[in-house]
Amino acid sequence: MSKPRKVRGILGVPKAARPMMFTFQPSVANPWPSDDDSDSDYTVSDEEETVEPEIGKEDKTRSDELNNATETRSKRQKRQRDEKKLKSKHKKKKKMERELAKNSDCDGHSSKGKHKKERRDSTKSVDSGSDGSHGDESWGVNLPLLALEKIFSFAIEGSGGVPLLCSLARVCRLWRQAACQPMLWQHVDLANGRVKKINETVQWLAINRLSQLRDISLAGWPKFSDEALKAVMENCANLERINLTKCINLSAEAVKTLAETCTRLNAIDLSLLDGSDVMSPANLKDLLDACGDRLEHLVMTQCMLRACPTILKAITTTCKNLKTLDLSNCRFSTDFLGLPIEELQVGCPNLRVLRLAGCKVRTPQATSKAKAESPGFVHLTELSLAVSTDTTINVSIGIGDQFLMRIMKNSRNLKLLDLRGLTHISAKGVQSLTIDHLERLYISQCSLSKYEGIEIVVQKWRHSLVELDLSWNVFPAMSLDVAMKKLSSGPSQSVLQTLNLSGTSITADRVRSILEGCPNLESVNLTSCRGLPRGMKRLHEKADLQELSEQLGVSQQAR
Repeated sequence: MSKPRKVRGILGVPKAARPMMFTFQPSVANPWPSDDDSDSDYTVSDEEETVEPEIGKEDKTRSDELNNATETRSKRQKRQRDEKKLKSKHKKKKKMERELAKNSDCDGHSSKGKHKKERRDSTKSVDSGSDGSHGDESWGVNLPLLALEKIFSFAIEGSGGVPLLCSLARVCRLWRQAACQPMLWQHVDLANGRVKKINETVQWLAINRLSQLRDISLAGWPKFSDEALKAVMENCANLERINLTKCINLSAEAVKTLAETCTRLNAIDLSLLDGSDVMSPANLKDLLDACGDRLEHLVMTQCMLRACPTILKAITTTCKNLKTLDLSNCRFSTDFLGLPIEELQVGCPNLRVLRLAGCKVRTPQATSKAKAESPGFVHLTELSLAVSTDTTINVSIGIGDQFLMRIMKNSRNLKLLDLRGLTHISAKGVQSLTIDHLERLYISQCSLSKYEGIEIVVQKWRHSLVELDLSWNVFPAMSLDVAMKKLSSGPSQSVLQTLNLSGTSITADRVRSILEGCPNLESVNLTSCRGLPRGMKRLHEKADLQELSEQLGVSQQAR
């Protein structure tokens, strides 16, 4: 008979064998004492002799299976523990690399031998990949530094260095070295909300990155202090443009010192600085005197300008090279600002952009001699005189045909004219303007539509108009229909791309003629056009414009 198994109990202590009466399992206990063995008539049968070896064999097989299962479970648990340790080690390594990349300087203070080893390993992986699959994974660490700088410069050309350069510097050491080059930090926009708006940020950037800065925007930094501006002045000698919109914590002395220290500064934005002593007449005059002839762009939108004639006098006497003057939505201490047009034309002959949108202006009386001797704005390309129509006060009462004739004297190169909301402009006055190639005309809710002759205005510049806004006008009789017919009469000459007809009485037939006569059209606004079916009353662009053409039966050759 086979030797019975020893059954272990709790903590491995062997169990004491108990006598059993009957069991189906292999024998694991002492048999119950019986007198059968001593009986003379007891004999072992053949079945009992054959069963005992089979029971022993089954017991051995089950024991082997149990041992194998126990061994497999232990191996699996060990493998899981090893994987867990490896992952933990990998996380610690990544964390250390991030800390090193964050604390190291542009040139890196880590081990040179380790850096060379990584470069060798990456080169080896590129060479070993015969099919090119490994080479694609590590191409960035093998590019020359100058090539990376050139690629990064193309990437940040439109949006500036922040936040893209900050992200590129976290890729690897080589990319960090390329992203930290001062040449890439010439244009920085800190008004996009990607950078924490604290003074320490600007101070650190000025010291470590902005040695060749030319253009910086700090719009929306109300807590920007004089100390941070001082760091910019001391480290950014090549600064040319600065945007200080809503930086109300700055002092007038600090801004004046900026203009005196940065000798290349030619553009400054002082919008939304109500409550700051920078906008006082005396301080503004000192600032303009400090900038002198080099000031080319001056923006002061949505500000309260006290003693504005004094400020305009300082502009005409000191800023002879001024190219942009933006006073949009400014408020004045008087009801209307008397704009000295002839003095501006003499004092700022190079003016190209004049924005007076939302301003209550009028023209003071001028002598016939002053009008005759004025050279006009010869280089003017943009003029905005739009006013809001939501107010009950007629703020455009001072702008009429005579105002247009005086302010646009000799402005033959004008490209943009914004007359939205003006109520004292006639079609005849606009027709008499000496403009050769007007590209953008905005006459929404303008009194120009109340007079016949709008078709002559449209025909005058149909060869050069790229954008036309006629929205929310009530044209008399068939004036709009005739004007649109003339606009679309020369498909080969038309360069029109954007047309706004919302709120007008345009018809479906005339829309069809516009689509046929203006092949370069990219956008048509037909919102609230009462003469059109309900499905057409919306903005149509690109694919929608193509669908509109098919709906109206416009041939593909015409488009």
